[in-house]
Amino acid sequence: MEKEFDIHELNIQPQAGVIGVFSRLNYKPWYAIAEFVDNSTQSFYSHQEELAEQGIDGVDIHITYDADKDILTIVDTAFGMELEDFSRAVKIDSPPEDKSGRNEYGMGLKTAASWFGNIWSVRSTRLGSDNEYYTEINIPELRQNNLNSVSIRRTKVDPTLHGTTIIIRDITKKVGSPRTKNKITELLKSMYRRDLNSGLVRIEYDGEPLYYDDHDCLSFRNRTWRKDLEFLFEFDGQIHCVTGFVGILAHGGFGRAGFALFRRNRVVVGGEDFNYKPEEIFGQAQSTIAHKLFGELDLDDFPVNQAKDGFVWDDGLEEEFIKQLKSHIEEYIKIAKITNKDREKEESTSKEVSDNVQSQVKDTISRSFGGTIHQSEPTIFDSVIQTAVDENISELTLYREYQTEQNNQPEQIDDKVREYPIQLDGASKCTISVQWTLGNASTWIKVNSEEDGSKASIQLNINHPFFKPFSEKEDFKLVLEKFAIAFALAEIRVKKNANEDGSVSPSAFRNHINEYLRKLTDED
Repeated sequence: MEKEFDIHELNIQPQAGVIGVFSRLNYKPWYAIAEFVDNSTQSFYSHQEELAEQGIDGVDIHITYDADKDILTIVDTAFGMELEDFSRAVKIDSPPEDKSGRNEYGMGLKTAASWFGNIWSVRSTRLGSDNEYYTEINIPELRQNNLNSVSIRRTKVDPTLHGTTIIIRDITKKVGSPRTKNKITELLKSMYRRDLNSGLVRIEYDGEPLYYDDHDCLSFRNRTWRKDLEFLFEFDGQIHCVTGFVGILAHGGFGRAGFALFRRNRVVVGGEDFNYKPEEIFGQAQSTIAHKLFGELDLDDFPVNQAKDGFVWDDGLEEEFIKQLKSHIEEYIKIAKITNKDREKEESTSKEVSDNVQSQVKDTISRSFGGTIHQSEPTIFDSVIQTAVDENISELTLYREYQTEQNNQPEQIDDKVREYPIQLDGASKCTISVQWTLGNASTWIKVNSEEDGSKASIQLNINHPFFKPFSEKEDFKLVLEKFAIAFALAEIRVKKNANEDGSVSPSAFRNHINEYLRKLTDED
């Protein structure tokens, strides 16, 4: 059973009525709550070894808002406080001796609690101590009576107890709406993402555990687009260090893109829809970069404001930081500029897709030709050549002119060459090479073959307007490549059977294509 031990009066100079001014600070609810979480997490990290010796491997922080009673409560299982630290937490203008942690100014509890409500209390006991300390700050009462001191009550408790409880009543900043609650939880997740993902810090808001899911990075051009950063730069005689990483989102989104700026492993600027996006890097809000580029940057030696919701760098430090950062991520900026459509188009001609198409076409050739191809009814095609030539001479002339024209078209090569050795019959063999290109809009195929028919090269223009809508589909490219091989084999075949003047029969050409398409079908 608890037993009251004594009461200690604490002078909180200047007059405690000044605390009322804190209600007019430009806080956001999530940053105000973060002040309490900063104190809790720092208490844990500063005494992690001592807690571990007692089998305590982490800290639990429970945040609840009772809308019916209008009460905000923050409870932690951190190390807790003895009288000296407890007094410093309540007293105005009393920073901690160690300013390297998250509570460097020593004002967070007082400012945040007074911003939220008119009446707030603190209760705390340190691990291993049998002393529990409690005080209540009633701002209207302190103002009315012009007081500058508060009472601290000390009570005897079980020394295995540890942690701190803050209760805020008579709330002046409402946080009970679903929209506000959602924003608070989402931004707390982001702010303490590293703590949460470490497993050492467990935070609940209204009974809901907070988790943070890291974003997946883009896989493109046979690499994952994420890299670690570390660089130094000098400004105004001081060296600043920037570490972290930059990446490109696998699934873009304006809210997810941008940089989260950390200090002492806690986000100062950033979170869903609040990430740092300087125009010098990201451009306009609707740019592709503004939906793709992201990262985490640690700015531990950069000055931060008292609310810890922004950096103090209006003296030119921010501009120099942006300049230096941009110079280290130029490659990522370029990749982030590529639209999804253009990236998909490029990927459609990637080595992986190319190799897959080659493998499937080879398999079909192996099954279809079986190593030996016998001419199918050669006498039929040969017997009609002369007649067909006589009847279709103008057609043939146009065909030959078309072939000459297409073979002279410039092409932009955009893919590797794939080779297919094909045994045409017992005595002849043809090696066909295929290459996808990004050419002009007038030509869909170019075929060049040796006089003896032993080799043929095919260039397929996937930029042709007829094929372009389907060029990003691997299945279509597989079909197109097989058709092109049949086309080339048919050309070689009719050339061998050409008249003395070099003319060939279009009907024979069509018949040969039909023959080879049947052989190249995947159906048994």
